[in-house]
Order: sequence, then C-alpha cells, then structure tokens
Amino acid sequence: MAVGGLQRLRLREHQLFLALTIAVGVLAGLSAVLFTVAIDRTARLMFGLDPSAVRLFLVPTLVSVVTGAVLAWVFPGARGSGVPQTEAAYHLQDGHIDGRVPLGKFVMGVLCIGSGHSLGREGPSVQIGAGLASFIGRQLQLPQSRIKDLVPVGAAGALAAAFNTPIAAVLFALEEIIGDLNAPLLGSTVVASVAAVVVERSILGNEPLFRVPAYHLQHPAELLAYAALGIVGGVVSVVFCKSLLGCRRLFAALPERTKPFQPAVGGVAIGAILLVVPQVMGVGYEHVDQALNGGLIMQTLIVLGTVKLAATVVSYASGNAGGIFAPSLYIGAMAGGVVGTIIHGLAPLQAAGPGAYALVGMGTLFAGIIRAPMTSVFMIFEITQDYQILVPLMVANLISFSISRRFQRVPVYHALLQQDHVHLPSIEARPAVSTWAARDVMDLDCEWVPADHTVAALWAVASRNGASAYLVGTSSHLVGVVSRERLAEAVDAGILSEPVASLVDARLVHGHADHSADIVLDRLAHSHGVLPIVSRERATVMVGIVTVDHIWRFMQRRRGFVSAPAGSAKGMSSPS
Repeated sequence: MAVGGLQRLRLREHQLFLALTIAVGVLAGLSAVLFTVAIDRTARLMFGLDPSAVRLFLVPTLVSVVTGAVLAWVFPGARGSGVPQTEAAYHLQDGHIDGRVPLGKFVMGVLCIGSGHSLGREGPSVQIGAGLASFIGRQLQLPQSRIKDLVPVGAAGALAAAFNTPIAAVLFALEEIIGDLNAPLLGSTVVASVAAVVVERSILGNEPLFRVPAYHLQHPAELLAYAALGIVGGVVSVVFCKSLLGCRRLFAALPERTKPFQPAVGGVAIGAILLVVPQVMGVGYEHVDQALNGGLIMQTLIVLGTVKLAATVVSYASGNAGGIFAPSLYIGAMAGGVVGTIIHGLAPLQAAGPGAYALVGMGTLFAGIIRAPMTSVFMIFEITQDYQILVPLMVANLISFSISRRFQRVPVYHALLQQDHVHLPSIEARPAVSTWAARDVMDLDCEWVPADHTVAALWAVASRNGASAYLVGTSSHLVGVVSRERLAEAVDAGILSEPVASLVDARLVHGHADHSADIVLDRLAHSHGVLPIVSRERATVMVGIVTVDHIWRFMQRRRGFVSAPAGSAKGMSSPS
C-alpha cells in the first residue's frame, strides 16, 4: 500500500507539473505576442509612416537618454539580450529570476527596439518568458528544483511564439539554455512550445514570419557554392562576435558614473545611421523578406548587411535592451543574398536564385554567431517546410560553425557573461559522481597581501617563509597571484618601491567550486602551487583556495588515515 501510495503521489505530481507547464506556455506565448505588438505600435507611434530626417535622428537619441537612466537605476537586469542572463539564472541561481526582470525587460525592450535600435525581440522574449515562469514557481512555493525546471520551459514557450517555430524553440531551450540535448525536460518544453504557438496563432493568425519561395537544388555541384557561403558566414560571424565583444569592452572600461549615459551614446550613433540607412531600424524582418524573394540588388545587400552589423554592435554594446537573434538572421540573409547573386550570375542554369542563398545564409550566420547548429537547421526547415533545403543548409552550417568555433572559442553569449565576471559551468566542469570537486578540497581560511603593499615589504615576508605564491587583494576582490619567482625577479631588478599589484600575472589561473578533480589538478600544475577558487557569479570574489597540501589531506581523510580537518592555507605562507 505504501508503495502504491507513493506511485500515486508521484503520478499526481507529474500531472500537476504538466498542467503548470501548459499554463506557463500560454502565459509565455501571450507575453511574446504582446511584446511583438507593443514594439510595432511603439515604432509606428514614434516614427509614423514616413519619418522625417529630424525624427529619425531625435527619436533614438532622446528615448535612449530616458532608457539609459531607467536601465541604470531601476531595471539594471534588463540590459542586453536576456539569453545570457537566463542561462546564468538556470545554472547558477537555481532558476531564480527577480520578479522585476520580466517587467523591466518588456518595457525597456519595447522602448529601445521601438525607438529604432538595431536589436531583436526574440532574446528579450526568452528572458520575459523565463522570468514569468520563475515568478509563478516561487509564488506557488514549488521546490527549488521545479522552479529551475520551469525556466527553460518558459523560455521555449516565449521563443516559439516570438518566432512561430515550436521545434526550433524546444531545441534552443535544450541546446542553449540547458546546454544538453538529452535533458529530461524535453517533454515539458514541447508542451509549453505548442501551447505558446497555439496562443500566438489564435491572436496573430497562422501567417508565416517570412514568405519563402519554393527551393530546388539545381545541380549537385551547387553544394560547393553553399560550402563557399559557409566560409563567408563563418568569417562574418567571427567579425560580428569580435566587434561586439570589443566594443562592449570599450564601454565597460568607461567610469561607472557614465553608465546611465552610455545607451544615449548608442542612441546618437543609431540616429546618425538612420539618417543614411533607415532600413536597419529595429528588427528589420521586412527587408529580410525582400532578400529572401530576390528583391534586393547586390549593392543594397552589401550596404544593409554591413551597416546592420555596425548598428547592432553599437546598440548592444552601449547597454540598450534587445537581442542579437534577429540581427544575426538579417545579416545572414544579406550575406547569403550577395553570395547567391554572384553564383547565379556565374551559372544561372546550375544555381538557385539569390533568395535561396539568403535563406541558407540566415541559418549559417545563426549557427556561427549563436552557436546553436541544431536549432538553426530546424528553424530554417520550419520556415520553409521543405526537406530539400536541409542538405545545403547543413553543409553551410557545419563550415560556418567550425570557423566560428576555431577563431571565437567562447560562444558569444558565454563571452558576454564572462565580460561581467560570470562563468557558466561547462559540461566538462560538472563533477562525476565517483570523484571529488574543488568544493570538497578547498580551504576558506586565507591570508592576503594588500594590493598597495610594496615589493620590499612582501620580500621581507617571503624571506621568512617558503611560500611559492601570494594572494593579492581581498576575498571580495581578488587582484591576482604573485609567484615567488616573479617577486625575486622584481627584487633583482631593483623595483622595491612598486606595489605588488603590478607583479600579478596577466592571466589569472583559477578554478570554480564545481570543477572536478582532473580540472583542479591540471590548473594547479600551472598556478605556482596555489589555485584560487572563485565564484562563478563574480569571478573577482574568491571562495576558497586549493594547494597540493589540501588535496593530500583530503585524500588521507577519505581513506580514513586522518580525522582532523584540513589545515588552513595562508595566502602569505601557503605550502608549495
């Protein structure tokens, strides 16, 4: 009876979670639909049907002054795309997303994208849907594990409604948010995705997002042309990612007091761009539609693709609210159209029209920039409903993905988080059940060398102990590690009055609490015998330290040789 009662309880729990999944999908879909409608109406209100040059310049400039202040002081969590923040909430915060985030992202996204910034609505929709799901889970006082499970469910529902591609939305939630295509949440994300699409189609109708002509592979040799498109897509993807991260790094280097005004800088730049090329305004899917149907000449394709890339980099890097999902499709369509125009001109009978290459280009850039190749393939398939597009799409995607991964090793969403000192755990970083992790070994008791300590003062201490390295800074702000060899070199060079902060290694070798044994041992071998363990949410905050001595004591305790706790590792006298 007890076993039967437990089974009934589990069945009831699954049924309740299924019902909640449907409800989350409906609400996430509704939020995405309202977000889309609000952006369109805001843009129409601000610019009208035929905006003057004065309006094209002043609208993004003035609106960005307001949104910059609000983003800095009221909704700081609403900056950027929303996808990296959703990933961080899922992996690092057990699915907790502050209740103000979906509201702030909705309002700020509508104003930023509606005022002409070259950003997309899909990324913000993902964060809004995930935020609503997290809020509902907390209000219902669900277990923390269930709240976490609802985050990718809400994200999938919102993306499905925003882009009208339910299968791609499910894959995106598994591939990007969770990072595991074998995740057990497949069924829940499918249910939410379908529910959201039903809501979206009942409100906006069953019209496809793009009007795509029928596709036919004219000749097997044409696959070489798609391979060339893959190379172009990979190169453009790397340029986009490097430019975005570099420009964002420049803005981040500005004084903190300038943060409320940085979006306005982007607003001025976008206003100036719109005076010359208004076609890059906002999401811009109407121009993607033209490229897909061969309605743009090559010069126009080149100009729109190039300017869209620059406008997106400035809009995003300056701190406005909006995503890079739509811009990647826009740029991809233009790049594909250029390649298609060239190929079709060289071999008009053996090559498809430019529109087919624009379509494949969309998937190619998405695979290269977002680094979600499976999502890219199914997204384009759902748009076309044509199996014949799959082979050339997979050829181009694979090449683009490989080039992007070779020259931009960290995916752009993860790189954006790392710029904010947030490190997501990789699959390799997840400790196996049978081994130990850094958290099992590390010691929390450390001594520190102040950053303004002179070389002479530290050398006096080093002369009395045998430490191989010294921690510089404080536990809440780790500056770096100075090795004994580096300190001795400074003494020999006679720079005794310099602060020790000037000696820290340019690249800090560090670990995280969830790193497995092999990662800890590998990094410890390259860290002068002292491995700082830092927070994933803030990489300058140190949560512990690992040395060879700590590992030795841990192994002894586990084998039953020693019962005493591990000795503390002192920052100024850590064992070698």
